[in-house]
Amino acid sequence: MIKLRAHHLLCFLGFRGYGYNKGFVDNFMRVYQKVYINNQRVKIISSPDVICKNCPNKKTEGCLQEEKVKKKDQFLIEYLFGLNINGTISPKEAYQYLAKMSIEEFERLCSRCEWYSYGFCRQGFLNLKNGGDNKVGD
Repeated sequence: MIKLRAHHLLCFLGFRGYGYNKGFVDNFMRVYQKVYINNQRVKIISSPDVICKNCPNKKTEGCLQEEKVKKKDQFLIEYLFGLNINGTISPKEAYQYLAKMSIEEFERLCSRCEWYSYGFCRQGFLNLKNGGDNKVGD
């Protein structure tokens, strides 16, 4: 089972094949295919995961932005599981819950991310709320 940082569920919504570098994008695409496209069940965590391994912001003990991303993770874990931080979930189930999140909550979580200004994340989230599909290539 893949261990996935909670906020990466939201990153999948805005993913359009771009990233920090080729290694990061290739790795993200592999995880995206397994989790987002194939609906592979995941264990939701609030620490570095398989996506983080090729991120230039990764350091030995977490992320250069660990405090900021951990707050996002913890909010989403509580949103999805209450206090059960060892939860597992299928992406389909997770997105059913996340679609109920308000746009204000989403923007509070994501608007300070360096990728947010491209518009893909907000577009992906609104598409989710409207019952759409955000898969790369659509």
